[in-house]
Amino acid sequence: MITYQSKNSWQRPLLIALIGSAVVGTGVWWFSGHSGADATTQVSTTASEPVAAAGGMAAPATPALAGSTDPTILSDGRPSDFTPGVWSALDKAMTNKPQLKPEVDKVLSYMRFQRSFEQWQALEDARDAQQRHQLAQSLLNQMPDRLVKGEFSLSEALMMTTVLMSDLEPDEKKREQQIDDWGKKMALAVPQPTDDAQVQASQKCVEDRRVLPGLLTEGPNPDPAKVQQALEERSRLSC
Repeated sequence: MITYQSKNSWQRPLLIALIGSAVVGTGVWWFSGHSGADATTQVSTTASEPVAAAGGMAAPATPALAGSTDPTILSDGRPSDFTPGVWSALDKAMTNKPQLKPEVDKVLSYMRFQRSFEQWQALEDARDAQQRHQLAQSLLNQMPDRLVKGEFSLSEALMMTTVLMSDLEPDEKKREQQIDDWGKKMALAVPQPTDDAQVQASQKCVEDRRVLPGLLTEGPNPDPAKVQQALEERSRLSC
């Protein structure tokens, strides 16, 4: 298995823990012919290990189907799929700054996406292949929009596409063609860096967007002051 070398698991997509050498080979194949210097994310091979659950999110009643329906909004305004401590910190951060709510919504959406990926991973050996494939297709369909929002770099988005397609399409030639098609589609969705400095700046911006999700997973009751500061910094990102 492959994992990112990072102190904070939210600094890199959880999907990397799933990618085997064969899948990575497919991603390298695409980038070598299409995106050049953009494929800069460093990875290291390690022994197989579980992926940690997405902290701050309440356990769904039906894990495999989480993300397929909208969460219930409770009487205190908390989405039912987030823990009270996390929502309290976010709610307090917005109390005097309601203009931050759109950014909060983006953070919650990103964390839900990560949680759905974990659930897809948990279904890897499940007998119900159709259920797993439906979730994989749902994740795949979201990738271009997630890329436009700056939640992933193009290299990360392609790796995610590759690992999802490895589940959806068993035929190698068809899979490579579909990965190629998805890669072209995503490359057209956002402006691409043209030199190493731009690549590094783009990747840093992606990682900066993950600071707040990381803060929200450090414990059951995140510090509202730190959450507000991280939320304000995130809202000021221009990339």
